[in-house]
Order: sequence, then C-alpha cells, then structure tokens
Amino acid sequence: MDTERAGKILESHGLTKKAFAEMLGVKASTARMAFSLKRFSKRMVAKLEELEDELRIEQDLAEVDEMIESVEQDTEDIESGEREAKIYGVPKNRFLRLIEFEDGSHGKFRSKPGNYLKLGENVRVKHLDRDMWEVVR
Repeated sequence: MDTERAGKILESHGLTKKAFAEMLGVKASTARMAFSLKRFSKRMVAKLEELEDELRIEQDLAEVDEMIESVEQDTEDIESGEREAKIYGVPKNRFLRLIEFEDGSHGKFRSKPGNYLKLGENVRVKHLDRDMWEVVR
C-alpha cells in the first residue's frame, strides 16, 4: 500500500490521520509515522482496504441507482406514449419537421401555421401512426 493511495482513501472518507489512528486504536503519532515512512502495519493495510471496498460499493450502488432512474424515466415515456425528440431537418414541405429520438430512430410531425419550430429544438411528441408524430405542449 503506497501513501498516495492511502491518503486518497482517507480523503474520500473524510478522515484525518488522527481519526484513522483512533479507529485502529493506536496513537496519532504512530499513524503519522506510518504515512511519512511509507510503512503500514498489517492492521492499517487491512483497514485501508476495507475502507476502499466500502467506497467501491458506494460507487457501484450509485451507478445502479442512476441506471434504475433512467429505466424508470424510459418506462414513464413508454406508458404515456410521449417521447423526447430533436428536430434535425425540414423537407420541401415546410409544414413537416424531421425528428430524431435519443435511441437513434427517426420520425416526422406536422407543424401548425404560426408555430414553426426551428432546427435543433427539442420537442415532446406523441405517436400517431407509423412514422408520424404529434407535438405535445
């Protein structure tokens, strides 16, 4: 175990060397000497590895939570029939707008007079039939 890695582990947990020493039941000066001389006892290494494993588990749980939230958002979109899309093209018919969804699929919708949306705008659309969609406001 090198001191840089050990220092990062303590820093990520918000521990000082004194608090780390108290966790192990040794004097604070002993912990400081271990860091300065780059010589950790087996107990110190074991505790540092335990703290590192806890940090890894927390990070993994955070990633899983993010994945669950994204799946929940997708299911809400599917249940409501609405999706988020970006306008990427205007064909010769000036009332149509070509849209692309986040998953890479494409569609189109009909703009209403006086409400022409510009290229690059994000819109919420509801499916009508085949590749036709309707703007939801």
